[in-house]
Amino acid sequence: MRLLGTQPDAEVGRLIGRPGKAVWAKRKALGIADPPSLVRHWTNDEDRLVLSQPAGDAARSLHRTVVAIRIRKRKLLRACKPGAAPRLLGLAEAGLRIEVPRYDSKEQEELVRFVGGPYAPPLVAVGGWLKCALRGDLQVAGYTNAPIPWPVAAGHHKQLIVCGDLVKALQTESRLAVAFHFGMSRQWVSGSRRRLGIERLNAGSERLFWRTVNLARTPEARRKLSRKLEGHGDTMTPEAREELRRIQQRPKTRAWKERMSEHWSRRFALLGPPQAWTEDELKLIGTKPDREVARLLNRSLSAVKAKKFQLRNRRGHQTSDSTRQPDSAPPQKAADVATGSEREGPATAPGVPNRYPDPKELVTEDRIRTSEP
Repeated sequence: MRLLGTQPDAEVGRLIGRPGKAVWAKRKALGIADPPSLVRHWTNDEDRLVLSQPAGDAARSLHRTVVAIRIRKRKLLRACKPGAAPRLLGLAEAGLRIEVPRYDSKEQEELVRFVGGPYAPPLVAVGGWLKCALRGDLQVAGYTNAPIPWPVAAGHHKQLIVCGDLVKALQTESRLAVAFHFGMSRQWVSGSRRRLGIERLNAGSERLFWRTVNLARTPEARRKLSRKLEGHGDTMTPEAREELRRIQQRPKTRAWKERMSEHWSRRFALLGPPQAWTEDELKLIGTKPDREVARLLNRSLSAVKAKKFQLRNRRGHQTSDSTRQPDSAPPQKAADVATGSEREGPATAPGVPNRYPDPKELVTEDRIRTSEP
């Protein structure tokens, strides 16, 4: 009982093995005052020290963190700065302010351009009342000093009265456009849309989306992306590449063959058999960036990368086995493997290693076929 009121309720509960709420209820029932606060309140002397010294010196003198000193200094400067609250416009000034805004650049004009409109504020005298779509009836305290002046609620200089054309703009225009023309933050626009149940992708947002997509399709953007994705050195070590090659060339189980047969049967039924690689196409791989090769051959980028990796493994394996006497048939050429489905012959992986089982023994009756025999 003597601990009640000397420390926070949660700390007392931890010491005596009881919930913090139970400690709070018992303390209130006994009429014991609240424990001293752990928060150090700022005094006038500390505020004067914060404004007169650098943040590091003030933090050492007051035994506070530098972050706390900087936050307090910003608050004090905003409070001391004359005209901290934005000046609101009257009805006559608001009527004169409705004009075509001036942009900093052509790009900014394109980003904040309206797809609908025009939008005009409800010109109600200061002291009048408007019905807000979010907060009901509000009294007009003035108009914001924005490209499109808008009425502000009394007592809240940052609280726009959501009504009239502002609701239409939130439903039609992009977040950037509404924030720029009505002088509010993008977070406020997103919050107002969410509270009004407006979809995130409206006409204005969709225009900006497709503008970004079209800019990414330009030759300059594609070249920039290619420079970022291509031209990097091979980070795989020879040991890791040899280990990966060994894993890929292990004999496959019958269950794996059945799964792959079913997968490729479904794929062939939908897309048809894959297009065979020709000798000219294989020679082109590695001479230019993969993205450019894919565009020239009318193939996907992943297909070009996969074939490049396959040929690199085959060449690396042939180099490592060049000093040994071959005790089996020479490996098949990549072109023969690629066209094996057309000859209705068994297709095996290129670069069959020495002491590997006979490929004929690995081919079963359920092998992949592109057409019925």
